[in-house]
Amino acid sequence: MVEMSRVALVAAALLLSACRHSQLPAASATAPSAASNERVQVLSLDSGVTATIVAPARLDPRQRVELILYALPNGNSTAQTIGRALTAGMDWHYDIQHIGAQTRALRAGGMTNAVVVYLEADTKSWPEWRRVRGYENANPRIVAMVERVRSVVGNPPGMAVTLTGHSGGGSFFWGFIDGQPALPDWLERIAFLDANYSFEPRHGEKIAAWLRRSERNTLVVLAYDDRNIMLDGKRVITDSAGGTWRASHRMMDFFRPMFALTPGTLGEFVRYRGAQIEFLLHPNQANRILHTEMIGEMNGYMHAMLARRPDYESGESVLRPVRAYARWIEP
Repeated sequence: MVEMSRVALVAAALLLSACRHSQLPAASATAPSAASNERVQVLSLDSGVTATIVAPARLDPRQRVELILYALPNGNSTAQTIGRALTAGMDWHYDIQHIGAQTRALRAGGMTNAVVVYLEADTKSWPEWRRVRGYENANPRIVAMVERVRSVVGNPPGMAVTLTGHSGGGSFFWGFIDGQPALPDWLERIAFLDANYSFEPRHGEKIAAWLRRSERNTLVVLAYDDRNIMLDGKRVITDSAGGTWRASHRMMDFFRPMFALTPGTLGEFVRYRGAQIEFLLHPNQANRILHTEMIGEMNGYMHAMLARRPDYESGESVLRPVRAYARWIEP
């Protein structure tokens, strides 16, 4: 009863006035957002876990559904991750990721049926959620959560599923990977948004097998040189093996013997690219904290969703320090 009340409060905070019924398959108890022409459904997936499903008010039957599973970063709520225009007195977290606005921009650009599922742990930390429950227990529960979300969305034919997330959301990835013998065939894209801290070879083995299984499968990794960044006069990364810069190089070292990676550049980023893999590493010569800035201000989430799509690759990249989604931010 307490859990249901909490979910109701989350839903009330997120949802706006009424509009048409959703065409989202098998979705019940949804509520509309008139400001952005979206439908929202909030589920209690597990102890301390909510999934907020945000879909277009009407899905285009001519286009396949793009289901994007977004694991939240440490310290952020779902509402903050979705984002809003910042006004006086608002928490600054509402203005740093704007996954809601970036998704609306993606829909306007051709991903008409993009459905985002915001996965939030009540600890506001996926690493902590897994640690408290024990990894052997938590990991299969994460796999079960994803299966339930797919069931609620209805598993329409040809649905493309992306696993993505930011910061500590990467721990959700590792739970999903470690919680099953192999990655599923229905998964088409994995995008680490400065979130690959704890990469180990056992993760790489499953990802490599998944990449080999289908040429459509895509891995995108976004990171920056965080080795010497400072906060309040202190080094943020104190572990000699810590941070996403080092983790990304461990990943590249793992994949290079199996997949050719060609170096190049894309805007401010150094890019290592293969047929199915893209590593985008910001050298961060000014030694700034770019952790969330890459995701929001530089449109990193949008780029990760668009990489390898022919109509995008033949045009201009959105990975640059100007918001490509400003007109879709809700007031």
